[in-house]
Amino acid sequence: MGIPVTIVLGLGRQSGDALAARFAETGHHVLAADGDSERLETARHVLPDDVQLHHGELHTRKGIKNALTAAVERFGRIDNLVIVPAVEEADEIGDVAPDKLLRAYERTSVAAALALKIFADHLGEQSDLPQMGVEHRRQKGTVTFVLSYSAQASMPGHFSETATQGAVLAVMRAAALDLAEREIRVNAVIAIRPRDERAETYTPSRTPLRRGAQADEIADAVRYLASPEAAIVTGATLVLDGGRQRLSGILD
Repeated sequence: MGIPVTIVLGLGRQSGDALAARFAETGHHVLAADGDSERLETARHVLPDDVQLHHGELHTRKGIKNALTAAVERFGRIDNLVIVPAVEEADEIGDVAPDKLLRAYERTSVAAALALKIFADHLGEQSDLPQMGVEHRRQKGTVTFVLSYSAQASMPGHFSETATQGAVLAVMRAAALDLAEREIRVNAVIAIRPRDERAETYTPSRTPLRRGAQADEIADAVRYLASPEAAIVTGATLVLDGGRQRLSGILD
């Protein structure tokens, strides 16, 4: 097997850049895809020159397939898929129309399931597997989702975000079981990011470590889950919350 290939579907606001850069720094070929041309242009100025950028829809079968095909045409194979689902704008349940909510699910959980299927089908046709130590089973590939903290804990006024991020987490858990037999590992990273906070004092007062996760810390967590060192890990959620889930109440 040659150099591993990682695809990042969705750049988010900052985490996608850090993810693509971290995999490139650790010797991977990387393709980063996003549907926003302006977001890609911003990434072009901060990412290493050897990271390939792809513009296209990421919530349709055709768009996802095009992104994977672009990576295969450029690098000859795919090993890891990192998915950063869109985070929906703030809203309340009373503001949510059925068609709007359906579109939100299409952009997130439905797109996640499509990406998993397309990725798994491609890996089934890929014959050269990574060679690992005798203590490990070989893995055909990995998928890691990067989700907002709303996937496990909600705030008032963020109904669609909470519903869709939680649905993606459910897709991850179901897919991990279905794809384990095919030697594909599926995991998630949930992180409190500074941009998720609605007030400057919110993270310090609710988080024992007094801050949210930085983009490079999210990238390191994803890189670990995609690495051979995590070959036994699937269906897991790595939570970067500074201890918040263990705290009852508010800190002084």
